Amino acid sequence: MKKILISFSMILFALAGYSQQAIKPVKLDSVVSVNLPVDFNKTDTLGQQTYSARGQYGYIIVSRVPNPPNKVLKKEKDLKNVFKEYIFKVQASLKEGNITDNHDTIINKLEVRDFVLRTDTGSGVKLRKFRILYTQPVTYTFQYLYDEARKDVASKEMDAFFKSIKSPPELDGTDQYTTFGKWQGFSTTVIVLVAAGVAIIVFIVLMLRKKRRHDILLTDITSK
Repeated sequence: MKKILISFSMILFALAGYSQQAIKPVKLDSVVSVNLPVDFNKTDTLGQQTYSARGQYGYIIVSRVPNPPNKVLKKEKDLKNVFKEYIFKVQASLKEGNITDNHDTIINKLEVRDFVLRTDTGSGVKLRKFRILYTQPVTYTFQYLYDEARKDVASKEMDAFFKSIKSPPELDGTDQYTTFGKWQGFSTTVIVLVAAGVAIIVFIVLMLRKKRRHDILLTDITSK
């Protein structure tokens, strides 16, 4: 986590002397790609790849971290717990920071978590937007860091960066947790009708039981 959370002082130093660069698509692997400045740096530590680059108005960091082979998520709740744990570690690594705009969204048929880490160290407010993309084999993290004072000019570059994240159409929620898609293909109307049908069946069963008890009681009374 410390490697991912590069200090803001280092980032601001890197931004000094920036010259605008061309952008190109970069394949993180056979599944996910993203657009980065052509002069990006890549490091590989025990199979964990980190890509970093200076943008025109901010700093970009992308990480690709293999997940443990025995870690299999079964439910959407498990996926949300992965996101929650990641955010907790980010917060713990920079206690003076505050997490804002924390929400899930669907990108290319995959559920991702977006949030912003806001810090104020006395030299101005710094913002760091995260996007976490979890798949069973790999966790991808995308970050864009910038000064809040430059938000108006940085937002266009930041949006273009996050929109450039690409994955193949066949990659969907089944690559995130095993029970995904159990209700896929059913419209909301169909799901409501099925639920209503189940409720009606339960109601009829209860009424029949009540009637049976009433008939038994009536029989006992008349027999006396």
